Amino acid sequence: MKRIAGLLIAAGLVLNGCVAKSEPEPAYQAESFPLAAASWPLQSLLQNLHRQLSPDPDWLPPEASGSTQAAWRSLIQVVNPQPRMILAYEPSAAMRRELQDYDTLWQAQTIGYDALVMITGSENPVDSLSLDQIRDIYAGKITNWKQVGGLDQPIRIYAQDENSGLQTAFERQVMQGVSIVNPTLDWFYERAGVVRQAVAAFTPTSDALGFSSRLLVSQVNPSPDLKLLRVNGASANAKTLENGKYPLKLPVLLASNTASDATIAGITDWLLSVPGKRWLSDQGLFPTQ
Repeated sequence: MKRIAGLLIAAGLVLNGCVAKSEPEPAYQAESFPLAAASWPLQSLLQNLHRQLSPDPDWLPPEASGSTQAAWRSLIQVVNPQPRMILAYEPSAAMRRELQDYDTLWQAQTIGYDALVMITGSENPVDSLSLDQIRDIYAGKITNWKQVGGLDQPIRIYAQDENSGLQTAFERQVMQGVSIVNPTLDWFYERAGVVRQAVAAFTPTSDALGFSSRLLVSQVNPSPDLKLLRVNGASANAKTLENGKYPLKLPVLLASNTASDATIAGITDWLLSVPGKRWLSDQGLFPTQ
């Protein structure tokens, strides 16, 4: 996207050889930050982005709480006619249909990568699973940890809500069209006289297997009771995601419901610049190439 007038250069421009290399790189500042929302694991990223680019350091995102589905739904202009942006994981197929049903013209740019990580309880002796093993476990072909080098106990699998960005990524990258069998469910109170079954929140026991965002479990909500499993023998880090040894990239998208808002275009432009990529790395994301 082209650089736009809505962004002001906050530091002096480096002129052809006239400034020493130790001078800080230019930083960009948005005069007016747009309406914005984020997937829950990316809320702190959105808040820090505002603090980085906005003159108002005390801003709190009014729509930052909620699911990936809620973030994408905020782009529907029938409900919210103003230009807005979101930081989110990929939308589910159902969410894409909903956007289409409301004739929402949206666009998205990958600004960096999180990692989809497999998690278990810290006391589980298993440290690594292959992608094929994970698929077979969630398909019901492997049902006991002993089959993958662990203790002789049934594997309790956990999934996410069907419209979750993490569930969407897991189904696309891991299951590849194979159905998930028997995830752990709980009964939930919905309203007076009505209860329903839904996916259960992950419990970090030695028999549990689930998936999450690396950003969420390592920075936003870390727990000593969790173990991150290697996948295909590789841990998730910048090097293994870049060279493909870690197979589960989780794209982080900056999406908007307009192609003409100068400030949103400028923020996207800055995040794809060298200083912006460095900033994203400092926030725990892996930059794009």
